[in-house]
Amino acid sequence: MERASIDDVEAVPHWMGANSHRKPLSRQIEGMDFATTYLELDPGEAFSGGLHVHTDQAELFIVLEGTATWETKEGPGAEPTFTEVGPMEAIHFGEGDVYQTGRNETDEVVRGFAIGVPGSRHSWEGTRALIDCETCGEETVFTIEAEGRMPDIEDAIITCTECGNELEV
Repeated sequence: MERASIDDVEAVPHWMGANSHRKPLSRQIEGMDFATTYLELDPGEAFSGGLHVHTDQAELFIVLEGTATWETKEGPGAEPTFTEVGPMEAIHFGEGDVYQTGRNETDEVVRGFAIGVPGSRHSWEGTRALIDCETCGEETVFTIEAEGRMPDIEDAIITCTECGNELEV
């Protein structure tokens, strides 16, 4: 058994600037085989850096306070779907399910948890993102190569799977 206070967990801002108050509990508690992060999203902030899917990890988001809006897409060029998740509600995405991103579109703070399984963190090799590719002239799938848990954005290599274009970050 190991006990931890969320107040004692160091806040680690999202590496792409999506949010500033995220506390990864799985770094605080040894031996967890699942990722758990507590987040407080100010208006305009997001759970992640954009529409993405994990091919190696399922995710569960639990909203404790406020209302978050999730955008989902089946793939490049697909019509988006929007789902509001309110206080004491959850939304689940299976491995490779759909591209998704959740954000705070209200004037209130959103508080909640992001839980990922298996593993105490996802791999970058298993992450795909939907991004408008300047070379292709349309939304395409991009891969992300990065070292470490939360790399510097300048060290990430984000590449279009269609044309090989690397984003300037």
